[in-house]
Amino acid sequence: MPTSNWQNISYNIDLIRKIKPQSILDVGVGFGRWGILLREFLELWEGVSLSGNSKPEWKINIDGLEIFPAYIKEYHNYFYNNIIIADALAYIPKIDENYDLIIFGDVIEHFEKRQGIELINTALSKSKYILINIPLGDNWEQSGNENPYEEHKSIWTISDFKTYPYKIIKVFDDNIFRKYAVVLISNSEIKLNEKLPPLYNFKNFLKHKLGLAKLINKN
Repeated sequence: MPTSNWQNISYNIDLIRKIKPQSILDVGVGFGRWGILLREFLELWEGVSLSGNSKPEWKINIDGLEIFPAYIKEYHNYFYNNIIIADALAYIPKIDENYDLIIFGDVIEHFEKRQGIELINTALSKSKYILINIPLGDNWEQSGNENPYEEHKSIWTISDFKTYPYKIIKVFDDNIFRKYAVVLISNSEIKLNEKLPPLYNFKNFLKHKLGLAKLINKN
């Protein structure tokens, strides 16, 4: 099915907002989750307007790569700049431009292990950051169903990603307590700390947690 777990969504969005990508490739578009959510939280939250009947003037380039064309519907063209129907193994090595972020949302496990590692390493040569969402362990059996490309062909563990020098790994439980991970990888040091105004978090804690908005605003 062209979707995946939801428990990690807010964590992914928080990571992506902190790295502030201006060009993104979403590999394995499926339903279009990442295109839709990233337009909301990278664009609408920064002031892009939806007024009018035409497609908004998006500021960020978001391309989608999908191997199974039956998943692509008309609404995908609203959220994505370009939809490419192709096999990621064949397409990504031929990319001319470099992206700020390439997302593999529950994709890597659909390749043989050697191919998955090759795909990650190739993507790292084409993007500043790679964001991977992936099931861990051997209790995630999945057949192809109506889409033969959805078959799980490899098993992954945290140790598969610890060899990368610059990474952030966070493990989640799904709704039936299976483990899966969000992995952010880069070729250089990952710095996520946003520069906020002095006492920004403390002031907002006083205003919104302790109900002292009038006092804070006055001072």
